[in-house]
Amino acid sequence: MDGYAKAIAFAPGHITGFVEFPTPMLDDPLLKGSRGAGVCISKGITTEVHLYPYDGLEVPEIKISINGKPCSDADVSLYVVKEYLRLVDIRRFKLDIMHRADIPIGYGLGSSGAAALSLSYALNRAFMLNLSNEEAARIAHKADLACRCGAGTVIAEYHGGLEMRLKAGAPGIGIVESIIDEVDDYKVLMLCISPYSTKEFLTNRIGMINGLGGKMLNILKESRSVETFLDLSFRFARSIDFITDRAARVIDALHCIGCKASVALFGETVFTIVSNDKVGEVEKVLSCYRDLYSNSSSSVCYLSCSIDTRGATVIEDTREPS
Repeated sequence: MDGYAKAIAFAPGHITGFVEFPTPMLDDPLLKGSRGAGVCISKGITTEVHLYPYDGLEVPEIKISINGKPCSDADVSLYVVKEYLRLVDIRRFKLDIMHRADIPIGYGLGSSGAAALSLSYALNRAFMLNLSNEEAARIAHKADLACRCGAGTVIAEYHGGLEMRLKAGAPGIGIVESIIDEVDDYKVLMLCISPYSTKEFLTNRIGMINGLGGKMLNILKESRSVETFLDLSFRFARSIDFITDRAARVIDALHCIGCKASVALFGETVFTIVSNDKVGEVEKVLSCYRDLYSNSSSSVCYLSCSIDTRGATVIEDTREPS
C-alpha cells in the first residue's frame, strides 16, 4: 500500500414488516438468510474509512467510532475488517473507521446491516481490492449473520426500495423484487419508542415465527400494494405477540385516521407508509405520542424518511501518494 486512502460509503436503514427463516441443508452462510418484506429508508449509516501506512506497527491499529464516540464492542464492524484482512497482503497500517448514524441504533431500523454494508464498500475502495459491489455486500451479509444481528437486512439494503425477499441468501443468491416501483409519492413515518435486541430474538424466539411469513409473501406477490404490505405486517407482529401496549396505542390512533401501521422487526418502533398528502395528519399523531412517551423515556424519537431506491453506494474515494 502506498500513501493515504479515504473512502466513504452509505447504506440505507431498513424496516422488516414480516419475515421467515428457512433452514438450508448446507451450512454455507451465503445460502442462509430470511424471506419476507420490508422497506429501505433514506436515512441510514454513513461510514468513513481512513487508511494510513505505518511501518512502526507489527499488527494493524484499528479504531472504530460511532457518531464520534469510540466503540470497543462493534462486533459486526470487526467481523467485516477481519474478512478484509484475509484478502490483503499488508499488515502494517492504521485504520480509522467512523460510522455516522442518522437512525437510532437498536430500534429495528437495520443499523447493524447498514454499518456492515457501508463499511464493506468503503474498505473495498480503500484497500483497492476491486471487488464487485455484490462481492462486498456478501461479506457484510456474512457478518450480520455471524453476529446474529440480522438475516436478510443486508440484501434488502443492497437493493433498496420497498421490497420482497423471495429467496433467502446473500446478494447474488437471494432473490429480491420490488413491491412497487414508483415510490416518490410516499413517506415512511416512524415513532421510535424503545430499543430491542435483535440478537436476543434470533437466539431465543426465532422458531415461533416460521411458516406465516411465507404465506404472507404469496399474498403480497399477488397484491403488490403498500396497503397490503402494512396490513400483513400488522397481522404478523400481532401473531407473534410483538406489539407492546405503548405501540398498540399509537397504531390504534393511526387506524382511527385511516392509516395502516405496524412495528419494525425487531424494535419497539411504530411505522407507517403514507402518501405525501397524508403526512401532516400522521405527523400530528406521532408527535403527540412522542411528547407523551418522552416524559418517561428520553430515547423516544420521531423520524420522517423517503423510500430509498438506490441501495448502498460509495460516496467518495480519495487517495494521496506517500
